[in-house]
Amino acid sequence: MQKTLLTKLSIIVGLCIIFSIGLSMIGSIIYERQNYAASVIKEITEQHVNPQEVITPFIAIPTTVTPACQSDATDTLNVKRKCEPSYSKTETVFATQTQAAQDLKVNTDTYKRGIYSATSYDGQLTFDQSYTFAETLENLDQIGTTIDDDADSVGTSPNADNTQLAKTITHWNKAKLIIPVSDLRGVATLPTVTINQKSIKANYPQIPMIENLTYVEVDIPKDVLNQLINPTSQQNKEPRVVASSKDTNLDKSGVSSQLPNPKNNQALNIVIDLPLAGISNLTTVPTGQNFTLSMHSDWQTPNFIGKALPNTKSITAEGFDASWQNQYLTVANNQYLSQCISAPNHQCTVMSESTLNIDFESSRGQTADSVTVAGSNQSVLLNSFGVSFASPNDVYLQTERAMKYALLLILVSFGTFFLFEVLKSSRIHPIQYLLVGCALFVFYVLLLPLAEQIVFWKAYAIAASACIGLIGWYSYYVFGGLKRAVIFTATLAGLYAAFFGILSTEDLNLLLGALFCFVILACVMVMTRKLDWYKVT
Repeated sequence: MQKTLLTKLSIIVGLCIIFSIGLSMIGSIIYERQNYAASVIKEITEQHVNPQEVITPFIAIPTTVTPACQSDATDTLNVKRKCEPSYSKTETVFATQTQAAQDLKVNTDTYKRGIYSATSYDGQLTFDQSYTFAETLENLDQIGTTIDDDADSVGTSPNADNTQLAKTITHWNKAKLIIPVSDLRGVATLPTVTINQKSIKANYPQIPMIENLTYVEVDIPKDVLNQLINPTSQQNKEPRVVASSKDTNLDKSGVSSQLPNPKNNQALNIVIDLPLAGISNLTTVPTGQNFTLSMHSDWQTPNFIGKALPNTKSITAEGFDASWQNQYLTVANNQYLSQCISAPNHQCTVMSESTLNIDFESSRGQTADSVTVAGSNQSVLLNSFGVSFASPNDVYLQTERAMKYALLLILVSFGTFFLFEVLKSSRIHPIQYLLVGCALFVFYVLLLPLAEQIVFWKAYAIAASACIGLIGWYSYYVFGGLKRAVIFTATLAGLYAAFFGILSTEDLNLLLGALFCFVILACVMVMTRKLDWYKVT
C-alpha cells in the first residue's frame, strides 16, 4: 500500500510539472499580447500625437561672438585670417516668476485600434510669467558687447598692435519668446500670448533659432524691447561697442557707449494660453527662479512620474488635483538649458524624455546632469515631473499576477483530492487528476481573452465560475456523493475568491499570499495530525 501511495504522489508531482510548463506557455502568450498592445499604441502615437513634454517658456536672444586673439603677423590685413572665426549662439532669459496651471480631460475612447486603445488627454495649459531684466543685463557677457539693430552693420577690425578684441553682438531686435512643446501635433491651434496686456499670436519659426528643439515662437514687440533695453537712447541707431564696464565704457578705439541701466527694473508680464493634446503622460520641465505648477484632471488613477512628486495632491472619484514646486530642479534646468542652447553653432541638443519613453527606451535611469556625447554633438536630458494616466484595468499585469498563484491553486486542488482519497478511502484515478488539472488550467486560458474585452473583475468572475461549475459537477461523479462534491466545490470557490482578494491589494499581495500559504499548510497539518501514514490503505 505504501508503494501505491508513493506512486500516486509521484503521478501528482509529475502532473504539477506538466501544468507548470503549460503555465509558462500561457505566460509567453501574455507577454506576446502585451507587446502587441504596446506596438499598437506606438502606431497610434506615430499617426496622431506622442506623450508631451513642455518646457516652461523663456526668452531667447541670438548673439554673434568674435573671439579675441593676438597675431604675430606683420601684415595687419592678415590678422583676421589668423584668428578664430566668429560664431553664433543664443542667450536665454528665464522668468523671475512663473505660475503654471494645467486643466486636462482624459479618456480612453479617442484613439482605438480594435480592442486596444491609448489613454489620451486634451486640455489647456496656462503660463503666467513675469520677467525682470535688471539682473539679466548684469549677467550678460559685458566684454566687448554691442547692442544693435542690424548685426551686419557691425565690423571687427584689428588694432595697431595686431590685437583683435573679443566682441559679442546681442541681437535684441531678434529676441523671441520660445514655447517648447515636444510634439507640436498636439497643439491644435497656435497659442495666444499676452505681453503687457497686448495680445500677440504665436507662429512657427521660419528659420529655427534653436535647432533640434520643437517650439512655437512669439515676436516681442519693439516698444517693449526699447523700453527694456534703454528707454532714453532709442533714437541712436548706430552700433555701440563696449570693451568692459557697467554703465559707461571706453574701448581702445575711443568709442564710448552706455549699456542698459541694470537699475532700470522694468517688468515684463506674459500670459500664455496653450491648448494641448497628448497620449499616456504629460511632463513639465520647470525653469526660471520661482516656478509653481498646479494640475487638475478628471482622471481617477494618476501615476505621478518624474524627478519630483507633488507637494500636495488630492485624489477623489471626480479626479485629482496636484501641485509641484521644486527650486533645486528649476535652478538645475536653468543651468543645463542655458549651457546647451548657448553652445557655439548649435552643438548641443535638448532631448525630450517623452520621446524616449514612447520609443520604449529606459530613460528613467538617466539624470539631467548626465550628458551623453555622440560625435561632436552633446545631448542633455532635463529634469521634469508630471503625471502618467495609467489605465486602471491593465489586464496583462493583472493576469500575470494571477498566474503567479496558478501552481499553488493546482497543488491545493490536487491535495484536496488526495486527502479525500486518503481520509475517506475514495479511489481517484490519475486520469481524473489530469482532467481536473486541465479544467484549472483552462481558467487562465479563458481569463486573458475575456479581460481584453471586459473589465478584469468581470472576466475573473466569469472564468472562475465556469471552471468551478465544471469541476464541481465532475467531482460529484468522482467522489460518488453530493456532500463531498459540495465540500470540494466550496473549497475551490474559496480559493478563487481568496486569490482575487490578494490580487486586488497591490501593496499587501505578497504578505497576504505568504499568510495564505501558511494557513493552507496549517489546515493540512491539522487534518492529518492523527493519520498513521504507515497504515494508509
